[in-house]
Amino acid sequence: MNLTTSSELSQTRYRIAELILEFNHPADYPLAQLLPSFRDFQWLDPTDKTDISITVSVAKAPIPEDMGILRTDESIAWGDRFRFYEKEDTFITTISNEQGNGIWYLQSDRNFERSLLYVPASTADEQGGVITWMAMMIFGQASLLHNTIMIHASVANHAGRGVAFLGKSGTGKSTHSRLWLKHIPNTSLLNDDNPAIRITDEGVLIYGTPWSGKTPCYKNEQLPLQGFVRLQQAPKNEFEWQTGLKGFIAVLPSCTSIRWNKELFSNMNTILEKIIAQVPVGYLKCLPDAAAAELCHSYLFSNE
Repeated sequence: MNLTTSSELSQTRYRIAELILEFNHPADYPLAQLLPSFRDFQWLDPTDKTDISITVSVAKAPIPEDMGILRTDESIAWGDRFRFYEKEDTFITTISNEQGNGIWYLQSDRNFERSLLYVPASTADEQGGVITWMAMMIFGQASLLHNTIMIHASVANHAGRGVAFLGKSGTGKSTHSRLWLKHIPNTSLLNDDNPAIRITDEGVLIYGTPWSGKTPCYKNEQLPLQGFVRLQQAPKNEFEWQTGLKGFIAVLPSCTSIRWNKELFSNMNTILEKIIAQVPVGYLKCLPDAAAAELCHSYLFSNE
């Protein structure tokens, strides 16, 4: 991937879930200003090994006539402006800019450890939004090589331990976190959309990230993971543990992985199996009320 730019390159590095994400960009490109949610994750030690690298070019993208195989054109975030292709040993992501006269063009290697991003003419807000989203997509795939999974969840920090609430969009993950914040003492919010989970020598840890959906909660913190809870709206509150395969199935839909890379998808399943062996999984049918939060807490922290 050859970078076509006349500017000298600078490096901006971030440490997220113990992994180093490095941006190589023109020296005059205001990357840090465009990524305010990354501020607390900036890493100034240049000696640490780079795990994931994104090179940013402000030159015009050399878009080939043959983009490869179109794998999907579906995106909740970008609608019909989005395309994702597989071509030989690379993946290509494109997003049309807001004006419709330029293309964000991202070329990544098979494992997403190295990517090249071309930035079209666009507003600062759009640049920050697209780069933030693309970095999340890249990190979510490449982290699977490092015993780490990104997961779609809202995470409460109760007494220094993390509880990850799972469910389809609109199920009430954020609502349930807020019920804990209001009714369960010694509780705060770690992340409201895309935390990372990592298997370490100290056990399974859950991390805040620069990606937290519509809630500005970008905490560079880590917690032991106390449990997962899959939520379902219901006319009454009921809690049931999900063991073995049931637990795996309850968590799997919330994990981040593309199915077109068999190695990464296999890694995700292996990592999740190891996590489920150490972290309990619950299933909560619930109303959006204090009693639901109290019932959930009573199961997860029965020894308090």
